[in-house]
Amino acid sequence: MGCPSTSFFEKCKKCKACCRAASSFVRIYVCRHEEDLIKLLRADGMDEAYITVPPSASCRFLGDDGCILGDIKPFQCRLYPLLILSDGSLGLDPACTYSGEYISRLSDHSSDARRHLEAMKREAATLTDKERQLLSEWSRYVCDIVKLY
Repeated sequence: MGCPSTSFFEKCKKCKACCRAASSFVRIYVCRHEEDLIKLLRADGMDEAYITVPPSASCRFLGDDGCILGDIKPFQCRLYPLLILSDGSLGLDPACTYSGEYISRLSDHSSDARRHLEAMKREAATLTDKERQLLSEWSRYVCDIVKLY
């Protein structure tokens, strides 16, 4: 089975729904291993533990072509539409516009969704217990959850 012609994450960059807060603020946690992001936040005089997205607003790092942080965007953002569950496993937020397509692409081991899942599983394994707890609390608070693995 070949990869669909349009990258899942290209569609993601156009949608940007997950980069906007609804009726309440959203905290995006910064993990200890995200040293470049921590340096950037410090240099800008921002809190280095999390990025806050105010109610009914977009993340300050959301540009016309997606996240302007590129490779240093927070793990929590890179992880989406996947979520950390309380037992440390990964789930999926079915509220994501393209969650169904993400799941359907997982059966193709060369798809961008499958590569994303595998990379996120590896990175999730490096989280501290505290980081895992914070991310799972966020998942329970903000998202619907479908357990994947």
